Amino acid sequence: MRIKEPPRVVGPYQERERWRIVLVENAKRKSIFLDTEEEALRAKAELERRFLRPISQKLCDVIDLWEQELLRRRQVSPDSTSNAAKWARKMTEPMLEEPISALTPAKAAALYNRFLSLVSSKTKQPYSVATHRMALWCARSFFLWANANGVCGNPFKEVKPIGKPRAGKPQLRIEEARRFTRTALERFEKNGHPLNIAALVALMMGMRTKEVLIREVRDLDDGGRFLWIDAGKTVNAKRHLEVPDLLRPYLVQLTVGKAPNALLFGEQSDGKPRARQLFWLFVQRLCKFAAVPRVCTHSLRGLHATLAVQSGSAAHVVAASLGHGSFEMTERHYAQPSAVANAATARVTSILDQLPASPAESVVALATRLRAKFNRLELLQLAHLLTAEESTKHADFRPANRSAIDPQGHF
Repeated sequence: MRIKEPPRVVGPYQERERWRIVLVENAKRKSIFLDTEEEALRAKAELERRFLRPISQKLCDVIDLWEQELLRRRQVSPDSTSNAAKWARKMTEPMLEEPISALTPAKAAALYNRFLSLVSSKTKQPYSVATHRMALWCARSFFLWANANGVCGNPFKEVKPIGKPRAGKPQLRIEEARRFTRTALERFEKNGHPLNIAALVALMMGMRTKEVLIREVRDLDDGGRFLWIDAGKTVNAKRHLEVPDLLRPYLVQLTVGKAPNALLFGEQSDGKPRARQLFWLFVQRLCKFAAVPRVCTHSLRGLHATLAVQSGSAAHVVAASLGHGSFEMTERHYAQPSAVANAATARVTSILDQLPASPAESVVALATRLRAKFNRLELLQLAHLLTAEESTKHADFRPANRSAIDPQGHF
């Protein structure tokens, strides 16, 4: 008797102007045609989610299948996918060789408590609260996928994280950022090292560390006016940014004599992009030369968000420039709360300054305009701000300082 093979999905294959995927089940083949490769990949992932079951029930093998599906979906970068699988394995390490069904809620809680006592091999210190929460989130995400595929439930669902993570990183003040900028330009004029300009790209354009380091010459377009980012950490990372006037001549200078696919900010001896650690050390050295507090490369991205919000840029515009899907992520981890509050106050002031003369019309008009301009959370925050300043007269309102950074990116 022939052994019944598990179902599988193959493809996609391009056939003229369409793409085909094939579901093989019970020795029968069913072809499905779609218009684009992206649609075909999504359909394949959905079919695999619905029909495929892992042959092995060992926890380590099921995590491998999860990682493979994340890679096929292409919703996040391969590095992020690998990182998520790594932390899911780290959280469940003592049970990786056991059947996934053996992991109960009680054992999941014990695994989390064990993780709290682990020490980082890099820092030789216990993992931070943020790392605990990230590893727990990765484990939960894996078991959500496993549950959706009928493998098991989610034993980590009721595990409560311990401790409060630190949100955001210390940021430079505006005057300190100006000194940092002057110092980076002076150092570049003196030694020509491209990481001096790379640091200013992170600050003035809000790009992630890796996004900066992997940029190629061809990404700088239209005479240095735009910098293209074709892919990144998430699907929202794809964007093209206008280069500040201050940086354009320096970036164009870095392209001289280089091939279109050459790395804009240089490479290591093995041809790979410069290491993150080297960039981190370089930024620290610039801080020392500029006599400002030492910050990391990611802090420069946060300062960009803070200054953009404070200068009056719309929330969705700031989020999009950073490669975020929503302003919630920007507000939680990047822009300082005071900058968000100041910008909100300034926007309310601009509306109040334009109130209609008729008292009967003013209340309705104001309510309509506020609801159109703010979401529910922002309205609640504004109500709190206005209540706190109830005794302040309308004439005492002043717009937030919008001159921290001009449209070209100058401090």
